[in-house]
Amino acid sequence: MTKLLETLGGKLAERWLQLLVLPGALYLVVAVAAVRYGVNTSALTRDINALAASPATRNTGTILVVLIGLAAGAALVGIVVRALGSLVERIWLADAHRSVTRVLTRRRLRRWQAADERYRTALLAAGRAHVSGSADAPELARKAERLALARNRVGLTPPRRVFWLGDRIGAADLRVLSTYHLDLASAWPRLWLVIPEESRLVLQAARAEFASSTRLVAWGVAYFVLGFASWPLFVAGAATVVAGWLRGRGTGTTFADLVESTVDVHGRNLAAAMGVECPEVLTPQAGEQLTSLLRKES
Repeated sequence: MTKLLETLGGKLAERWLQLLVLPGALYLVVAVAAVRYGVNTSALTRDINALAASPATRNTGTILVVLIGLAAGAALVGIVVRALGSLVERIWLADAHRSVTRVLTRRRLRRWQAADERYRTALLAAGRAHVSGSADAPELARKAERLALARNRVGLTPPRRVFWLGDRIGAADLRVLSTYHLDLASAWPRLWLVIPEESRLVLQAARAEFASSTRLVAWGVAYFVLGFASWPLFVAGAATVVAGWLRGRGTGTTFADLVESTVDVHGRNLAAAMGVECPEVLTPQAGEQLTSLLRKES
């Protein structure tokens, strides 16, 4: 047990250093340089050289006090940025409640409906051509596939949230409900208990990657604010926000796919664990029974 606690303590210290102190320390150094010197690099270089030659930099006590203060300030900055990252995630996944967000969501919904109409029209034409034996049937089928991909780029399901990413992650709930008649929110805690450890680790890693994308956006916002003191940081901050957004689309999609795949692969195990008859694969009938059971419906 002592060895285990030592190992966990070492890992926690390492993670604290990696996620909070180091990025926060870099931000504090950049912030001080930006506020005091702006874009005057010659003055910055001069003062750094003067500080390096100062006798105070050879005093162990002074160095220790500076390092402790820097670590404490860096940790505080890291905590604030992590909180900002959590806020970014909530915004990405938020439902459309206010008037402005509803307008944006309705705009995306109209795009999806138009794309879905084009796809269904093309699919119907391809089906008719196939039944009649027309030589155009393969080309019409490929056209329908292209239009399906175009619709799915807008959303796998009709948009209900402000951002594409929120709908993409929320689509896992809707697709599981549509396919298996299973309420994923009720089933997930129980499903987590029956999936193998390897699957849990993959899901946890995907979730951590998505969270790191939101923190990257938060750091970009933090550096963007420093642009008021030194304009190059406007560019650096904006580039970091864009990079975090693009990374979030990729990591969020991966996480949503893994959640949906977990139900596909292990849904039958949940049914068996809950005593619901399910012969080979999870069926809508079994999903309905599971949903009623897990919701504690009488």
